[in-house]
Amino acid sequence: LYTFNRSAMLNGRYYRPHQAILAEISRARHSIHLCLFLINELRGEHGDSVIDALIHAKNRGVYVRAILNGHLAWEGDPARERSMHEELQRTLLPAVRRLRDAGIAIALVYGVHDRAVPYSPIHSKQCVIDEQIVLDGSFNWYNTSVLSHDLMVVVNNREVARLYLEEARQILEGFRVHWISLAR
Repeated sequence: LYTFNRSAMLNGRYYRPHQAILAEISRARHSIHLCLFLINELRGEHGDSVIDALIHAKNRGVYVRAILNGHLAWEGDPARERSMHEELQRTLLPAVRRLRDAGIAIALVYGVHDRAVPYSPIHSKQCVIDEQIVLDGSFNWYNTSVLSHDLMVVVNNREVARLYLEEARQILEGFRVHWISLAR
């Protein structure tokens, strides 16, 4: 369990959730499956970026897939009512654009029906690495979270990972999904 200023390392410095994310991504050998409310650079105190880490993983042969809340992957007011055509014409957030341009598979998820208030079924903050390691918790994968009192749990269990991957499959099959990038 990682949380803000609770998990101290041997040198007395605190090990925070974003450091656990970066460490696990750097150890990935085969696959990284993200299902996230929102993603941004998530830079640590050393300037290390989760977006850079995901791109490096992809470049070393790790399959990386991101399932994201569709309304929050774009610049501008996510609460403004717009048609799906207008929605898909918006400018992607810089971090999402970097992932797309790197050839990472990205699925933007929307509710099944149009509603007056934009809705997406994704509020997750989870990641499955190598079908074995699960990262989950209240910690959002964007910059301001490094200052908040959120937590992250890292679980090393293939059966637990399978359940998370099944949840991701159900999301992809049960909601409107717009792939903005397929793995290359």
